[in-house]
Amino acid sequence: MRQVSVDEIRAMLLGRRRLEEEGWGSRTLHAAVEGRQLHHVRRGWYLAQRDWSDLAPESRHRAEVVAADLAASGTRPVFSHASAAVLWGLPLYRVRPTRVHVTAPPDRRHSTSGILRHEGAVAAGDIVERDGIRCTSLARTVVDLARTAAPEAALAVADAALALVGGDPWEFDDTAAQALLTDLADRVRRPRLRGIVQARRIVVLADGRAQLPLESVTRYRLHQLGFGRPRLQVPVDGPRGGRFWMDIAVDQSRTFVECDGRDKYLDEGLRGGRPVSQVVLDEKIREDWVRGTTGWRVVRVTSEHVASLAAADAHFRALGLFAR
Repeated sequence: MRQVSVDEIRAMLLGRRRLEEEGWGSRTLHAAVEGRQLHHVRRGWYLAQRDWSDLAPESRHRAEVVAADLAASGTRPVFSHASAAVLWGLPLYRVRPTRVHVTAPPDRRHSTSGILRHEGAVAAGDIVERDGIRCTSLARTVVDLARTAAPEAALAVADAALALVGGDPWEFDDTAAQALLTDLADRVRRPRLRGIVQARRIVVLADGRAQLPLESVTRYRLHQLGFGRPRLQVPVDGPRGGRFWMDIAVDQSRTFVECDGRDKYLDEGLRGGRPVSQVVLDEKIREDWVRGTTGWRVVRVTSEHVASLAAADAHFRALGLFAR
């Protein structure tokens, strides 16, 4: 499944008016949707079913947001929550929005089948444009989701937002990330907001060095299990003057935790032209070197291992990893 930009989505979207001009009547459109030639994104907008099927979940929701923006009449909406997140390029870990999220004053229209309206004010400074679409600022988006999403999803969003400003995890811009963290910390001090206690916990745990949601969720599970605050992207001197970067370091157990997403082995771009067998062999050589030169253990996790606290606890215990 692939990620596509807002501009790519605009080029892919098929408007009903254009289709009708090309001879598609109402019955033909209905039959095309029923026959899975077209996917109905929202009223008046479609995607070819083959394009829709190829999109990653974030890009599917991005398409829904773009279509909602194109369909808007009158005052342009301010997209928020998960809908703002996909405009910022943030991940939706196990979040599958069924409606597009906007935030609007209480005197505006109510939610509809395709739009979920959150009542509230958005300060002028928190309204930005991403690829020509109005949405909440990065900090406001993080806090909205930190309050309302599952903590695993919220931490993945917060980590990714810090990564967006901090850049390369191996040459991380701590100053830029700290500026965003300070802003987030100030926002979650405000009382009387639903979910604010969880949001405060998420801001404290957030770290932009996490490269993928799997690293965010694994770190969250380790925290839940009493392992404190593990370090991310820890360098280990490699052969011939190089460096190996380990995903997570649990100091109290002298253990490196490597997050094995499927893409590491199945994505041709990430494999760098190597066959899967070579990737597996290279990982083994790397792991042997790290164990031998540091004296630390290396354990691996997949998304299934951290899908729940119980699953993570069982996996780490089976590997002999216990919090002291």
